[in-house]
Amino acid sequence: MENPWLKNLIGSCSSVVKEKDVLTVYQIRTELIHKDEDNKIQVMAIGPVNEDPIKSVLLLGQTGAGKTTVINGMINHLFRVNLEDNFRLQLKDHVKRDDLLPVESRTEYITAYIVYYQTGMPLKCNYMLIDTPGLVANREVHNQVSIKRLAIFLGNKYNIDNLNCVALVAKANENGILTYQSQMLEEFTSVLGSNISNITQLLATFASDDTCAVANVARHAQVQFVNVYQLDNWPLYVLLTDNASQKETPKFLQNRWDKMQAEYSRFFEELLNSTSVSLQQTRNLLQEYRLLEETKTALKLTVKRTAVLIDTINYQKKLLSKTADETKKITCTKIEMNPQKEKSSVIEGFHAHNCEICQKTCINFCEDPTNIAAALAGTGTGVGTAAFTGVGGAVSAGALLGAEVGIFGGPVGLAIGGGIGTVVGLTAGLTVGLLKRKTSTRCPISSRGICKSDGCSHDLAHHKVEKEKYVVFEIPEERIDNNQKLRYDDLKSQIKELETKIMINKMAVHDLENELTSGAIALVERTHKINELSMRSKAFCPLSLIDEMILGERENSQVCCSFKDVEECNNIDV
Repeated sequence: MENPWLKNLIGSCSSVVKEKDVLTVYQIRTELIHKDEDNKIQVMAIGPVNEDPIKSVLLLGQTGAGKTTVINGMINHLFRVNLEDNFRLQLKDHVKRDDLLPVESRTEYITAYIVYYQTGMPLKCNYMLIDTPGLVANREVHNQVSIKRLAIFLGNKYNIDNLNCVALVAKANENGILTYQSQMLEEFTSVLGSNISNITQLLATFASDDTCAVANVARHAQVQFVNVYQLDNWPLYVLLTDNASQKETPKFLQNRWDKMQAEYSRFFEELLNSTSVSLQQTRNLLQEYRLLEETKTALKLTVKRTAVLIDTINYQKKLLSKTADETKKITCTKIEMNPQKEKSSVIEGFHAHNCEICQKTCINFCEDPTNIAAALAGTGTGVGTAAFTGVGGAVSAGALLGAEVGIFGGPVGLAIGGGIGTVVGLTAGLTVGLLKRKTSTRCPISSRGICKSDGCSHDLAHHKVEKEKYVVFEIPEERIDNNQKLRYDDLKSQIKELETKIMINKMAVHDLENELTSGAIALVERTHKINELSMRSKAFCPLSLIDEMILGERENSQVCCSFKDVEECNNIDV
């Protein structure tokens, strides 16, 4: 170890990671600049800080491709560790979990190592080496989380404004890229701007010979990159393995070491001369992604609200129809017969017996005493009585009449007057007799006792003889059924309320239709902007995003609606 600065570096290392007779691995001490525990992001510094520009390298790749080993190889190269040195350098392993499976990523954090230039380094330059969690087969959730972390990292200014290299790390002998690898790699690179394709490099690891099948596979998968670097990191730690052969070390190991160092030298020299790409476009792209997600979220919510409102309107329409039918069946009025009384004249020669208490006629037709027709129908006794009464009363009357006549005087005048008186008296007596005959038949009104006619139970004293009788009749009257009227009014109130709600909901649906239109336009604009900024091989399709959103709503909610469904629902006649 001839370099003093390297001795100082070794002296400042915090610990020995692994040690064997011929080789010791030291862990370089790093200074924590920033740490986001929630998003598993950290930025570490190596060496004294200076103000020189920083060349940034972002490493992406599948789990097991060797990204962390590549970074350790770069560190050993930058600090000019030689094969004959009895030590190697290594960065701290920031994995805190012991339960990881072999196929799982050993890198849990996105860690950016800023390696500041120190005297003795091969190139006067600062570097930021960004290690990322690896892509994992059949672990889509893990991959999506890693992509999200990368987006957060690139979207914030963690001492990085420019990017000089996107290093795609893959095994050199990889002769096939599975669909998920291509898709996940595209997802990773999709958070980078389209201008990143000019600085993308392919680092082929485990390149023990000149075969590099992965380059052709990557091209076939339409992965864009500029150069291929075949990195064989085996010589770094081979002396630590139990099966390392000392016999093959001198020449064989030196050749592989030199080849490894030559590739790293070429990589860093080209990196030094590379044109940096501003991350502003990447941040603009990430901003568009965020806006797209917000637009999708708002659009899904609007679709759901529209579907709910349309369902509500349809339900309210059915309820309105049912309520209207119930209203038609209700009769609020009914016809009742109202009994009325009034007096009506009886026929000539008769009278009526009216009860003053009942206010009704107990006897409708009772013969009047002056009724001649009734008198002539009297008995002989009655006539005799009348004649006797008339003769008895005729003497004075006849005499007086005869005297008045004055034709005859004396006994003759008396005889003649008596005859006349007899005739007159007979007539008067007959009349009086007839009257006495009616009295003898006795009108019930002159009796005493209880009237039992037509259900009357009052005393006859309370009855009157009148020339009019009571007539009872019924007049139909329309009466309101209060219970039915209350029910009717309640249903009419419900109808009015439902009509108001339907109108308000229709207005709300109309407003939501405008929101849907605005949201759809924003969705299209966002996807077009992302397609302009992104390095995706396949463009975003707004319609596919809409279908994806609707499919997700159908799976996660009972209420779902597509734009077609909304349009059909909006054409419902109300």
